[in-house]
Amino acid sequence: MPARGDVADGAPIWIDLGTNDLDAAVTFYTELFGWDHVSFGEEFGNYGQFLHQGAPVAGVGPNMAAGQPSEWTVYLATSDADAAARRVAEHGGTLLVEPDDVPEQGRFFVAVDPAGGPVAFWQPGAHTGFARVMEPGAPCWFEAWSTDYDATTAFYRDGVGWDVQQMPTDGSMRYATNGTEQDATAGIYDAAHDLGTDGRSQWLVYLGTSDVDAAAARVGELGGTVLGEPVESPYGRMVDARDPDGALFRIIAA
Repeated sequence: MPARGDVADGAPIWIDLGTNDLDAAVTFYTELFGWDHVSFGEEFGNYGQFLHQGAPVAGVGPNMAAGQPSEWTVYLATSDADAAARRVAEHGGTLLVEPDDVPEQGRFFVAVDPAGGPVAFWQPGAHTGFARVMEPGAPCWFEAWSTDYDATTAFYRDGVGWDVQQMPTDGSMRYATNGTEQDATAGIYDAAHDLGTDGRSQWLVYLGTSDVDAAAARVGELGGTVLGEPVESPYGRMVDARDPDGALFRIIAA
C-alpha cells in the first residue's frame, strides 16, 4: 500500500542502512526483498536508495567513520528540524549531527536519546520519505529497544511529542506505542533484559515479506544470519536476522 500522505511529526518517515560493506549490503537486500538499487554517486558519498516497485523504501550508504557498526537508522518526521532539535536537547537527548540541509531534498539532524539510542529526524523537501509501507518488500513497523524504558518513554513523549500509550501486558514485558491500536506508528520496548549490561539501545526495523520461512532460508544463502526460528505472533509470523555485515532487522509477514 502507498505510504501515508502527510506524515505526522514524530512518526517514522524514512529508514536507511549504514554499512561497512556497501556492495555486499546492496547484493543482500536486493536479492532478499527483490529491491532495486540506485546510487547517487561519489558526490553524495555513494549514498543511494532501495526501490520497491520503482518507489523508494529505504536508503543505504557506507559508514563514514571507522569502527561504526552496520545498522539501520529510523528517521522521524518533523515540520521544523531546528525547533525539533532544540526540543530534543531540552529533554535529555544529545545531538550528534546538528540540523543541516540536503540540497532540495530536505533538512535533517541526528541525535541519541537519554538511553543512548540513535535516532534521526527528517524535515521533508522534495524527498518525502518511504513511498510504500505494510506490504512485502516495504517497511512495516519501527521499534525502539531501550535499556532504560522509563527514560526513553519520557523522552519520546516530552522531547518528540509522542502520544505514548502503555500496552496492557501480563507483567512479563513493558511496551508502549505512539498512538493507539491501528493508529500507532511506532513502539518502545523495555529491552534491558534482552540487550544485557553490554548492550545499547537501538531501533529495530521490521521489513515485510510474503513468506517468512522462505525469506529466513534465503538470508542464510545470501551470507546473513537468522537468529532463531520463525515464530507466530498476534501481529504475524516473524524472525530476526542479521545481514552479512551484522546489521540487525526483523522480517515479518505482510
